[in-house]
Amino acid sequence: MKKKIPKKITLDVLEKSAIKYLEKYAASEYQLVSVLRRKIIKTSFFYKTNPEKDFELIDLITNKFKKIGLINDKKFSENKVETYAQKGYSRKKITFNLKSKGISNQNIEYGMENLKLYFNDAELASALIYAKKKKILNFKEKENDQKKIQKKLLQISQAGFSYDIAKKIINLNDEAEFLKLLESTKKID
Repeated sequence: MKKKIPKKITLDVLEKSAIKYLEKYAASEYQLVSVLRRKIIKTSFFYKTNPEKDFELIDLITNKFKKIGLINDKKFSENKVETYAQKGYSRKKITFNLKSKGISNQNIEYGMENLKLYFNDAELASALIYAKKKKILNFKEKENDQKKIQKKLLQISQAGFSYDIAKKIINLNDEAEFLKLLESTKKID
C-alpha cells in the first residue's frame, strides 16, 4: 500500500484542510491551530522544508474564520459547558476540559454563567446525573453500611462535586425524591 503524498502547503490547501476539519468536529481556535500546525510540520518533514514560514498562514486563516464566524471560542465554550453539565461533569471537570481545549478563563466563565439560563443549581443537577449514570444510587435497598456510604460519598467527591452535594444525594430515600430534586434544579420558562 502506497503512502499518500501530502500536498505542498499553500494558503488554499491549508484553508481547505481547516474547513474539512471544522465540518467534522466542533473545535476551538486552539484545537484548529494545533491541527494545522501538525499538518504543516508533517508536510514540511516530507518535503524537507522549513515549517516556520508556513505557520504565518495559520494566523491568516484563523482571523478569516473568526470574522465569518466559523470559529468562535465563546460559543464553543457555551455549547461545551451545557453538554458537559448534561453528561454529569462537575464544574471543576468542565473547567479542566475546556482549558485543555485552549479556552480562556473569561470564555469558560461566560459558559458557566450561561448555565444559569437552564438550571437553578447546575452543580447539583450535574451531580444527580453523575450519580444516576454511575449507579451510585440504589433505592431498592437502603444503605446502612457506613463503609459503603463513605465509598459512595468519596466517589461523588472524587468526581469534583462538593461534600455537601454528595451528602444530599446519598441521603435521598427513593426515586420520586430523586426526580423531584432533579426537577427543582431546572429552570422553568
